[in-house]
Amino acid sequence: MSGRLLRGAALLIVLSACTRTAASTAVSASGDRPLLLVVVRHGEKAPMPANDPVLSAAGMARAASLDSALRSVSVTDVVVSQLQRTRLTASVFIARTNPVVHVVPIGAAGVAAHVQALADTVRAITRTAGRGGVLVVGHSNTVTRIVAALGGPPAPELCDSQYSQYFLLRGPLGGSVALTRTTYGAPDAADPTCASSMQGAR
Repeated sequence: MSGRLLRGAALLIVLSACTRTAASTAVSASGDRPLLLVVVRHGEKAPMPANDPVLSAAGMARAASLDSALRSVSVTDVVVSQLQRTRLTASVFIARTNPVVHVVPIGAAGVAAHVQALADTVRAITRTAGRGGVLVVGHSNTVTRIVAALGGPPAPELCDSQYSQYFLLRGPLGGSVALTRTTYGAPDAADPTCASSMQGAR
C-alpha cells in the first residue's frame, strides 16, 4: 500500500513539473522577448539617380564599417525601406550573414505611417521564437522616430549631413529600454547649418 502511495506521489511530482515547464514555455512564447535593435541611417548617397540614388564610394565604405560594427551583435533580421540606399547600406552585412530582409515601404500615407509599420514589423520579429536582434536602416527623418517608437527617448531628426549615428536599444519590448548612441565609420563632415526641416525620405 505504501509502495503504491509513493509511486503515486512520484507521478504527481513529475506531472506537476511537466505542467510548470509547459506553462513557462507558453508564457515565453506569447510574451514580450528582450529587444536588441540597431538603428542607423543609410550611407552617403551618390547624386544619381535623383529619385532613388545608390551609395557613393563613401557610402559603400560605410556599409563595410557597419558590417564590422555588427560583428559582436547577434542580428538575424534586417528591415529597410524600398529605397535602394537602405539595403545597399546593409549589403555587406547581408552578404556575410544571410539574414531575413524585410522591406517596409514609405508610401503615400507618409513618414509617420511608415515608422508605425516599421515598428510593428520589429515587434513581430522580436516576438518570433528563434529570432535574434534586428538591424533597421532608415533615413535622416525616420531614424530617431523609429528609436522613440520602440521605447527610446525622443530626439530631433538627424541632420542631412549625419551618416555615422549608431543607435543600440536593449531591453524588454514595451518596457524600459536602454539606449546607447554612438558613431561608426568615418566621422560626419562639419555642417554649421545642420538643417533638419526637409520633408520626405533623405
